[in-house]
Amino acid sequence: MSNQTVIIFTSIGGIAQSLRDADPNLPIKVVEDDALNGDGVTFHFDPSLLRQETRLALKQAKILISEPAVVAQLLEHDASALSSLCWCQSIYAGVDPIFNSSLTFPLSWKLTRFAGCLGPPIAEWCLGRIIAHERNFMASAEDQKSLSWAGSKDAILGYRYLSSLTLAVLGCGDIGRCIAKLAKAFGMKTVGYGKTSREPDEVQEGIDVYTTNLDQALWEADYIVSVLPSTPETRGLLNGDALRPGSKPNGRKCPVFINAGRGDIITEDSLLNALDNQWISASILDVFEVEPLPKESKLWHRSDVIISSHLSEWSGFFPKDVPKVFLKNYERFLEGSELKYLVDWNKGY
Repeated sequence: MSNQTVIIFTSIGGIAQSLRDADPNLPIKVVEDDALNGDGVTFHFDPSLLRQETRLALKQAKILISEPAVVAQLLEHDASALSSLCWCQSIYAGVDPIFNSSLTFPLSWKLTRFAGCLGPPIAEWCLGRIIAHERNFMASAEDQKSLSWAGSKDAILGYRYLSSLTLAVLGCGDIGRCIAKLAKAFGMKTVGYGKTSREPDEVQEGIDVYTTNLDQALWEADYIVSVLPSTPETRGLLNGDALRPGSKPNGRKCPVFINAGRGDIITEDSLLNALDNQWISASILDVFEVEPLPKESKLWHRSDVIISSHLSEWSGFFPKDVPKVFLKNYERFLEGSELKYLVDWNKGY
């Protein structure tokens, strides 16, 4: 197959230049329209405002790079908006906005996740959060504000060595394994949880114990990190009393819960209930059931909750990672080979 033009329609700048730097011969067309604006982390898209030339370019696109939410909104507005599409490369690891839409599946084109590059930045964010929480860096910051030398000494010196702690990683894909390997570098014990049984020789580097028993993972944990995708099997997985096994009343460690995966794994009410009942001691959240997090959310005002705005994987270097994922798949596409990180329309991920 001869080279195919790649249409880039995204709120994230710099992707086209990164691809051109990596492959000057790659045919690229950047489609820009005021109907789509933002920075990838937060963006606004109104497909009803698209210019006619934009609509035509998207209808003719055979290969598209875009956000899953943009694609979902576009097709919900006009089912024929991508009538020529053969392959869409998501610029997110998660593609749940497409599956949470009103579209009928399976769709006629291939969808690939942005995978293989996001593990290191998310792992760094998770371990950074664990260290900051354990060492109580926020207390030191408050001491500085109040001009208090060692005012929070007792709180700060009550930390534990990471090598004495156990990290439960919910989701053992490439991101989860990166987190586990980095935790092991600090001497932490790691327990990996997944929905699929694996043979001992299938357990990946960095995972000390792998289990399909969620209670077992929670039972052993000092910290829990969820990087589970949003699928029919994982949505609401931690709702209700699911976090109870690690609780103080249960004689366990009352772990800190960190969510860097998908917000729909637990409702806000279930999370608040787990905190109030000391099933977990704190929660460090980068993703939420509703995003942006509404101002009226009770989470904003909790001293045992730390909030960030879905930033764990984002960096100014992100566009430079796109060629690492896309170009190899582009070659596979032209050869007619199976694409890596291909989404299964039947499984939802």
